[in-house]
Amino acid sequence: MPATPRAPPPWAAWRTRVANPRQPATLPHVSYVILGIIALLAALAQFSVLSGWRAAPDLPLALAAWAMVDGTARGVIWRAWLIGGITDLVDPTPDVFASVAYVLLALAYLPIRNLVFRTRVAGWGVWAAIACLLVQGTDRWLHGAGDSVWQTQCTTTGLTALAAMGIGWLFGGLPGGLRPVAREGA
Repeated sequence: MPATPRAPPPWAAWRTRVANPRQPATLPHVSYVILGIIALLAALAQFSVLSGWRAAPDLPLALAAWAMVDGTARGVIWRAWLIGGITDLVDPTPDVFASVAYVLLALAYLPIRNLVFRTRVAGWGVWAAIACLLVQGTDRWLHGAGDSVWQTQCTTTGLTALAAMGIGWLFGGLPGGLRPVAREGA
């Protein structure tokens, strides 16, 4: 009786891709780990170094805006939730505002996704500015204005848009296996 062939182990497909230089080697879900580390660093910088600035870019929001625009449609909501959840873990306030806000932004972005140039700097910056205005307006409506004025909010919006452009430029050129977001061009 002939022996039945066994199925190859799960890592055999990855080993085959490593041996073939024309096909990029990627591990499943590594991009989410890389994105999570970047989100943690952005949130730590936001709530430590930038917390004393009167007008500072919202780095986690800039990262989330870039991840929504430049990535594939399949993981938009997961990426937004991951970045928002990590931001909420670092944020000293006890609410889950960033998680909910970023997921709602992702849901709002999905219908207009085909209208945005996803791999272009302008697409990243415009969506980051719109997202920043929406998040700031919602935060102001829920928690009050505090000492913020419209000049500070406009400056923060512009700096967040510039930060999203910088994040896209910095991480967009990484090789496929190291990119925190899979690219789907328009």
